Amino acid sequence: MTDLSIYRDFKKLRNLTTMRKLFFVVISITLFGCTNSTYSKRLNPNLMTTSELLQILSSDSLKGRFPGTVGFEKAADFVESYMKNLGIKPLINRSYRDTLSVFDVKSYNVVGILESRKPINDYILLGAHLDHLKKSNSQTDSIYNGANDNASGVVAVLQIAKELKKYKFDKNVIISVFTGEESGRFGSKHLAKRLKNNKIKLSYVINIDMIGVPLTRSPKSVSMSGYYISDFAEVSNALLKEAFVLHSDGYIDDLLMFGRSDNASFYTEYNIPSHTISTYDGDNYKYYHTVQDDFSKLNIQNMDTIIAKTSKLIVRLLESNSVLTLKRLDEQESEFMRYLSPQYN
Repeated sequence: MTDLSIYRDFKKLRNLTTMRKLFFVVISITLFGCTNSTYSKRLNPNLMTTSELLQILSSDSLKGRFPGTVGFEKAADFVESYMKNLGIKPLINRSYRDTLSVFDVKSYNVVGILESRKPINDYILLGAHLDHLKKSNSQTDSIYNGANDNASGVVAVLQIAKELKKYKFDKNVIISVFTGEESGRFGSKHLAKRLKNNKIKLSYVINIDMIGVPLTRSPKSVSMSGYYISDFAEVSNALLKEAFVLHSDGYIDDLLMFGRSDNASFYTEYNIPSHTISTYDGDNYKYYHTVQDDFSKLNIQNMDTIIAKTSKLIVRLLESNSVLTLKRLDEQESEFMRYLSPQYN
């Protein structure tokens, strides 16, 4: 999840206070830094647990997964192999890699597709950002493992994709992990523009970012950015028959949160419901963007609960062919969105 400073600057300027490759190989200790008893065996993606995936994607050997580094390449290779071995097809030109530059460094999104029951130009997108931060200069612990931010989101996407693979829906499902989110949403902006240029019809986007610890006020629920911008939460909670998708604590914070992750790229490009779900509330995880954001700090049991409920939600959205719609924004909200678009797209 990206830093809030520019939004807080906008808040001051605009006086917004009134607004409210899984590998079928031996995964070695050297490559992923995991124990021999856990990973010195041939692994099947259908058998991998949330804990195992999270340990791999937040291991020291990946050194923060910063775009252009060997660590990011290893992590992306792993995701690509997972998709391939699960039977998720590549979306773009027979390749899972959607190549772009993050500043002057070559990087790429990893993008696959679960095809619809019948050929149709109608898609949803499920995504999360894979990248994190560069190594620090610390002499003790220099690696930003990014377990919660955002290995947790990537693991959720992979586990949900595994569940969705059991079905055939009337819509195609794009599965994507993004590069360059921490640097300014480079990957999602690139993919959104590419899909739009290729006349891909997107109905809605669900992005997952930081679900590694329980939401303080409702541990088995998620908060959703842009809660008031569409009817996503209303439709979702009705389908699940529970209050699973909640709003952020404050109206202003809700709009600020909306622009912090990759969902915003698709909103500004497509003008469709595009939201991030998260369990981070700003106060429940003191290790955000620190070298202490590692596997040991996360609540795997709660993650599994959130992943299972999100999987169930997406299945019901797709099976019911639910239509999600944007709500009309008032003048101040629209001003915020107009500000957001040129700054980040």
